[in-house]
Amino acid sequence: MDLFPYPKARQFQDELMHRIFTSDAMLACVPTGVGKTIAALCSFFADRLPGEKIVVLTRTKSQARIFLEETRAIARHTKKPLLAVHLRSKQEVCPVFSQEEVGYEEFLQLCKLNQRCEHRRRFRAKVEDIAMLAAQLGQENMAPGEGLSYPKLLEYGCPHAVAMELARFADVVIASYQYLLNPFLRSTFLGKLGVSMQEILLIVDEAHNLQSMDMLSKSLSRRSVELAAREINYDFSRILELFEGKDELLRAEELISAREAEFLYQRGIEVLERKLRRGRKVSYTYRVASFLNAALKLSSDENWIFFRQSGKLHLKPLFPSELVEPLSDARKLLLMSGTLEPVEMYRAMFGLEHAETYSLPNIYRNNLYYLGISSGLSTSLAERQRRGEELWKSYARVIREIYEATPRVTLVFFPSYDVLESVRKYFAALAEPRSAKQAEEFIMQARHGGKLAIFAVAGGKLSEGVEYTVEGKGGKESVVGSVVIAGFPFPVPDFEMELRRSLFEKRFGPARAFMFLSLLPMMNRVLQSAGRAVRSSRDRACVIFLDDRIEHFRHFPEDIRYEIKLVELSDVGEEVRWFHSQAE
Repeated sequence: MDLFPYPKARQFQDELMHRIFTSDAMLACVPTGVGKTIAALCSFFADRLPGEKIVVLTRTKSQARIFLEETRAIARHTKKPLLAVHLRSKQEVCPVFSQEEVGYEEFLQLCKLNQRCEHRRRFRAKVEDIAMLAAQLGQENMAPGEGLSYPKLLEYGCPHAVAMELARFADVVIASYQYLLNPFLRSTFLGKLGVSMQEILLIVDEAHNLQSMDMLSKSLSRRSVELAAREINYDFSRILELFEGKDELLRAEELISAREAEFLYQRGIEVLERKLRRGRKVSYTYRVASFLNAALKLSSDENWIFFRQSGKLHLKPLFPSELVEPLSDARKLLLMSGTLEPVEMYRAMFGLEHAETYSLPNIYRNNLYYLGISSGLSTSLAERQRRGEELWKSYARVIREIYEATPRVTLVFFPSYDVLESVRKYFAALAEPRSAKQAEEFIMQARHGGKLAIFAVAGGKLSEGVEYTVEGKGGKESVVGSVVIAGFPFPVPDFEMELRRSLFEKRFGPARAFMFLSLLPMMNRVLQSAGRAVRSSRDRACVIFLDDRIEHFRHFPEDIRYEIKLVELSDVGEEVRWFHSQAE
C-alpha cells in the first residue's frame, strides 16, 4: 500500500494486492472496476528483487497505455524514477515501411534489405546515449506529463531499435503476447532485455485470449502461389496441387522438400530486393516460401497442425498449454482477466495446475438486470434448419421491442456476420464495419449518436476493449442501456473444429474437450460483450440473452447463474421497459 498512488483502495483492491503479492503463480478473474492493473503493479514492484524486470503481455495498445500511466502514477507517488517501455510492433513504428500493405515476415526482410536506412544509421551513432536517455525518462516520470513519445524515439534513430534498447534499462516492459509465447522469439527477446526467464515477474493481461492461438497462426492462399508464378520462372504445379482435394490434415515433409523451400526463399529475397529498387515492396514468392519453410520447420512439433480447409493452407498451434506452460518459469506469474471464468478450467487448459486461482465477484452486479428466455428462440443449427427465415424475423421482432424500451444505446451481439445480416434484413440497425479502419469512427458515432440500435458480432471488433462512455458530471458514463446476446456464439463446426475436437478428446476426454473448445470460447465472447454496458457505479443496464439453451447458464459466473430472470419471449420488451423506468 505504500506504493499505491491513490487516496484509498477500491472494494476488494487491497485484498487483491495481498493475494498477488504472496503468490508465485496465479490465475485471477477480476471484473471491471476493481482496479486490477494498479493492484498488480504495486504487488509486483513490492516483490521485485534487484536485477529483476517486470514484463507485461497485452493484446491491445489501449491496455498497454493503462500500464504506462499507472507506472508513472507510482513514480510520482513514491518520488522514485521508474521507466516503463511499450514495445509496439516493429512494422507499426517503422518510419519507412509502416504504411505498406505487406505481411510481417515480408516487412522484416525489407527492413534487412534497406541497408541505407538513415534511422538505422542514426541509432548506431547514438546507441551509447540511450542509457542516459533512460535515466532522464525515469526522472521525468516523477512529474506529470505524457511520458515517452514517438518523436522522442525518432530523435535517436529507428523507433523500435531505440525502444528495445531502452527496455534493457526499464523497470516495466510492455509487449505483445508473441514476444514470450512464440518459442522462436522468446530467447531473442530475453537476450535483448538482458535477463533470463527466472529474472522476470510476468503479468499476462486479458489472459482469456490465450485460449486461441490464432495470433501465431499462418495461412496461404492459392492466389498468392499463382502471383508468385508470375514473378519467377519456376514450375509451381506441385505446390498448386496442395490446394486441391478435400479438407484434410497434411504432412509438410511429404509434400515439399526442404531444398525446394530454401530455393524459393532465396529467390523470394532476390525478388524483394529487385522490387525495392523500383519502389515496390511485395514478393509473393517470398510469402509462399516463408509459409512453406515454417510448415517444414514445425513439422516435427506435434503441437502444430498443417491442414487444408476451404481451398487454403493453414499452419496453427494446437494445445494452448504447450505454449503457455513455459511462462511458469518466470519468477512470478500472474494471468488476469475480467472474464477468466470458470478460472479452474482455464488453469487446466493452460497446463498451470500448480498455480493458484482467485476469483472476485462483479462489483457492479446490482447495476445489471439479467434476462433470459425460457423458450422460443435459438441460433442452433437445428433451429435454423427448422424455421428458416421465420427465425430471423422473430429475432428482429423482439430486438425491436427491446430497442423501443431502451432509452439509450441498444448493443446487439450475434454469433456471426451471417446471422447479423440475416436479422438485419428485418430490422435496419447500424452494423459493425468489417474494416478495422472504420471501427474507431463507428465507435465515436455510437457514443454520441443518442438512441441507437447497433448490431455487432460477439468476439468481433466492438465486443472487447471498447469503451462506450462519455464524460458526465461525475466522470465517465456508459451510453449503453441494453446489451442483447442474440444467440450463444459457439465456434463454427468446420473441419478445423472437428480436427481439434478429435485431438483434444484423445488428450483430455470428451467432456473437457467440449469445455475447452466450445463452452469456454462461447462464454468468453458472451462475457466480453455483456461487459460493454456497465463500466462504473453510475451505470445501469439490462443484459438480455435471446437463446433458450438455458442449460449452459450453469457454467456462467454466479451473478448470471443465480440472478438471471427467465421470462416468456412475449414479455421481454415489457421487462426491459420496467427496468429502465426504475431509473427515471
